[in-house]
Amino acid sequence: MGTILVAVILFVPALTGLLSCAENRRSGEVPQQRALLRGRLILGLARTFANSAWTLWLTVLALPLGRLTGFNGSGAVDRQRPTVILVHGLYHNPAAWFLMRRRLRQAGFADVRCYGYASFGRDFADIADGLARLLLQTAAEGPGRRLLLLGHSLGGLVIRAACADPRLASCGASDGCPVAGVVTLGAPHRGSTLATMLGLGRLARGLSPGGTVIQRVRALPVCPVPGLSLYSPTDGMVLPLSGAFLDERERATGWEERALPPTSHVGLLYSKAAAREALAFFLARIED
Repeated sequence: MGTILVAVILFVPALTGLLSCAENRRSGEVPQQRALLRGRLILGLARTFANSAWTLWLTVLALPLGRLTGFNGSGAVDRQRPTVILVHGLYHNPAAWFLMRRRLRQAGFADVRCYGYASFGRDFADIADGLARLLLQTAAEGPGRRLLLLGHSLGGLVIRAACADPRLASCGASDGCPVAGVVTLGAPHRGSTLATMLGLGRLARGLSPGGTVIQRVRALPVCPVPGLSLYSPTDGMVLPLSGAFLDERERATGWEERALPPTSHVGLLYSKAAAREALAFFLARIED
């Protein structure tokens, strides 16, 4: 029984790791991947495999927490600091953020909220509209209320679509849009071929390059606020490597992208490096 359990635990990391290597080789992006890892490709892949094995199953074990009453609730409202809203990725729920919420609160962000959505039975436009309405409601809670947004994987694209909602352009903050900054973790800005191969459900298949979700996001205006896209050069779910990259349109509006140390896709949720970069970006937005 123990052998079977270990085999099951290692299957998904092994499969995504192999597909990642194959897709990066097929697309000719292995040299770029190696450069981001400073030549330590094999070591980076090995570390990512180990990271994927424990973080993936930690997330699965934590999923029931997302159904607990009050998990999405805010902390004490802090008028000196913005409200942080977290948006999970595909097949997850707000429990994915249990460690990041703690880190944010330890850094002084008292009001941290989660936006949850179902991965089946809803289309992308409806999910993004739900987030836009949450942002409007939160901004309306007090004059000058500012918001900081953090999204993992699909959650980053949901944020981008919600921030393009014209209703946000003239509400809440005295200078217009109440959103002060956006951070995405492992968002498939250009799509992922893994969605084509293994995506379950319409929402997942829409994340393939040229899929409905990617087309919709790229047809919208770029989120008109400071943005930071964090990605792992060894992400086993955003394939190939360039699927996580911004393009010139996003960079022209001031969005930045930054590679993190080798980490699995799910591991970005628990990564100290990811949390450190996100916190530094958020704190800089307070000072702006």
